[in-house]
Formats: sequence, C-alpha cells, structure tokens
Amino acid sequence: MIIPLGTELTLPRRPIVTQLLVFACVAVHLAMYALDRTNPEQARQVLQFGWVQGGDGFHWWGLVTSAFLHGGWMHLAGNMVFLWVFGPSVESRFGRFGFLGFYLAGAAVSGGAHALLESSPAVGASGAIAAVTGSFIVSFPQTRVKVLWLIGFVVMQAPAWWVIGLGVLWSLFATGLGVDSGVAHIAHLAGYVWGIGLTMLLIGVHVFPRQPYDLFTALRQAKRRRDLRSAAETARSPARVAARLEPMDPRANAIALARAEVSVLVESQNLDEAAATYTTMMTKYDDASVALRTMPRQTQYAIATHLYGAGQFGEAVDAFSLLLEVYPGDAEADQIRVLMARALVRHLGRPAEAAGLLDQVIESGRTDEVQKLAERERAQIASPQNSA
Repeated sequence: MIIPLGTELTLPRRPIVTQLLVFACVAVHLAMYALDRTNPEQARQVLQFGWVQGGDGFHWWGLVTSAFLHGGWMHLAGNMVFLWVFGPSVESRFGRFGFLGFYLAGAAVSGGAHALLESSPAVGASGAIAAVTGSFIVSFPQTRVKVLWLIGFVVMQAPAWWVIGLGVLWSLFATGLGVDSGVAHIAHLAGYVWGIGLTMLLIGVHVFPRQPYDLFTALRQAKRRRDLRSAAETARSPARVAARLEPMDPRANAIALARAEVSVLVESQNLDEAAATYTTMMTKYDDASVALRTMPRQTQYAIATHLYGAGQFGEAVDAFSLLLEVYPGDAEADQIRVLMARALVRHLGRPAEAAGLLDQVIESGRTDEVQKLAERERAQIASPQNSA
C-alpha cells in the first residue's frame, strides 16, 4: 500500500473548496462518532438515511450524502489524504465552483453505479476522490508524487500516472475476480471513468487549454508519430502517399516549420537563438492567425520570459499577450499581467495599458499576495509623480 504525501505542483491560489470538503467530511465523522457513543440506535438510523444502496433501499439524496459518511477513522484518513494531495491541482484547473460541481457529480456517478450493480449499502468519498485522481492523471500525468511505501516504510517519488494507475488496476482486478474486500470497487471505477472522461472531453473541446504535458496532447502526439511512421513505411509508393495526405498551404507549412524550430531550440536550452527565431517568425507572419503563430504554453512562456530578461520588453509584452489570449485560464495569468504592467510602465511608457492589466488582477481576487502586489503597482501609476 502507498500513501501520497505531496506533488511537485505549486499552485497560485488557495484551494478553498478542497479544504472545505476535507473539513466537512471530518466534521461529519466526528459528529457521527459522538452520536454513536451516546445513542447508537440513532447513529445507525442517520447512517441508513445517508448511505447509498440499490433496490428498494435506494434514495436519491444518498448519491451525495454517502460521500460525507465514512466507515471508520482509517477509511476517513485514507480518503482525506488523497483529496488533500490531488484536490488542489484539480480545483485550480476547474475553478472553485466548477470543482465543487465536478466533485459532487463524481460522488453521484460513483454512488449511482454502485446502487445499480450492487445490493449492499456503501458510504465514503472514495468514488468522488477517484474522479479527482482520474482528472489529475489526465491533466498532470508526469507530475512527480512523493509517496510513503508502507512495505518497509520507504519514502520515494513516482510519476502520478504510476501512483494513480495502481489504484485503477487494483479496482479492475478486484472487480473482475469478484473480490469481496468490503470495498466498493464498482464505485471507484465509475469515479475514475467520470474524472478521466470529463477532463479529456473538456480539453478536447478547448474548455481547458491544452498543455504539452497533459494526457490528451500526449495521445495526439503518439498518434501523429504513428502516422508519420506509417507514411515513411509507404514512401516507396509516392502515389499512395499523395493519395493519403491532404494538400497543405505553403505559408501555413512555413509557419509550422518555424514553430518547430523554435520548440527544438527551447528544448535544447538555446534560448537566445530561439528568441531570435521567434521574433523573426512573428515579424514575417504578423498577419497570420493568433492560434497559428502561438507556441505551446510552456514554450511560449519560456520565450516571453527570456525576452523580458534580455531587455526586449516590447517583444516580451507581445509574447505574453499572445499567451494570455490563447490560454486565458492559465494558472499564472495574474503574475504574467503584473509583469507585463511593470514593463509597460517602466520601459515602454504605456501606463494606461498597465493600469488595465492591473485592474484585471485586482478584480479577479485569485491570489491575495499577487492582488496586493497589483494594488501597489496600480497606486504607483495613479500617484502624481507618475502622472503625465
């Protein structure tokens, strides 16, 4: 058995919903524990009212209330550790209200699957947390997770896909063999399907911006590599290759080649040449669409940051602007706006644009520290010494 201790991800905003869910589950369990000590019969009635069960014992509210009840302290502790470790990153991706809806829907989906296929009652947040970890593995599959391996009490780091994948495999194995361990494996599997499926869908329809490291992009790149290998294998027959490939606009092809060159230079840490190639591409193809010219998020961020550090503030602001236009929900959007505002005021003489960016940060209220920084910068713009 393994216990996650934390991830490499650093999040810019406080995971309030995750914290509230953990607090609610702990508070409910404490209340049930106290009630069981004073009035066991009433505690049993409350438990029956809140659990989820199929057949004649089914009641719709149990799909959600069962996720706040637990069968014991170890059951509660195990679930809350996973929610505490993986919840904040998923909350950052969905937003607070979106995450709450996603979590409660995960509880309902997993509880409904259990009620449909099992006759025994069930309690626990495991199904909803399976949805959370399923979403995490799609969004951050390569993130390193620090875990405690209980066999030998060894602390180690492993990719998220490995840690969460073990749980998915165990649920599949136990369900396939009909293992009766007192664990609602059907609910777990339904939660994983909900979390993985919904997150893949949201990335696929561009509700969530695609990142070079997420599972959706990785699968698309794998398919592209297979297609390229297939094309190479049939290269002996040009007619067959030509029949399979659609004609490509020469200008779009030139932009794609320039983008590829920039990506290779960034990956090799040759940032000076990468920035020069990028600025040349942006100048030459300034009338092309934003989506066609913008690099993947990490590459675009690396280029913009390097331009800023090199004193090319105008180019840096333009690069950051493209990043925010294509990835409006970026986790570091507020920090980027503050950085852009500083360049606009101190180096480019455009305080009005800077004020607009800082107002967006102040109104968003995402991170107290960044918001206070934006308020200080905004006050400096408004002071008489900065007025023109």
